[in-house]
Amino acid sequence: MSRSSLMKEAFELLQKDGVIPKASIPTALRAAGLNPSEEKIKDIMSTTSDLDMAAYEALVAKSDDKSDTAEAVKEAFRVFDKDLDGTVSVSEFRHIMTTMGEKYHEEEFRDLIQGFDDNGVIHYEKFVDKMLAPFTAHGNPDDMN
Repeated sequence: MSRSSLMKEAFELLQKDGVIPKASIPTALRAAGLNPSEEKIKDIMSTTSDLDMAAYEALVAKSDDKSDTAEAVKEAFRVFDKDLDGTVSVSEFRHIMTTMGEKYHEEEFRDLIQGFDDNGVIHYEKFVDKMLAPFTAHGNPDDMN
């Protein structure tokens, strides 16, 4: 389904009296295939009010910085791939995920890597492909199974 189709469907589901209420903006952005950080959501919510379709389209276009593409995320992992073998250690990944950016708690981290821990390493290309599949145009949610 194209982004335009997703947006039209989301608008129809979320709108009240021809506008998406401010409280539904994070849901509307995710429905358009974006995955904004909590910080970005806070920024958007502090400067945005209810959205008509044109404002929704403009916000999605403005918010789509392409930084959540699978290749961009894999490139971030490569920074930590000391051996350049497509893996990062679970311990290093734990440190990154529990101390930087949006911090994960230990239980959340264990849930995140479940099924990806291969004798103390994570093959990050597979990990990224599975995690971002629902958010990428080529992704298939069935791949999550």
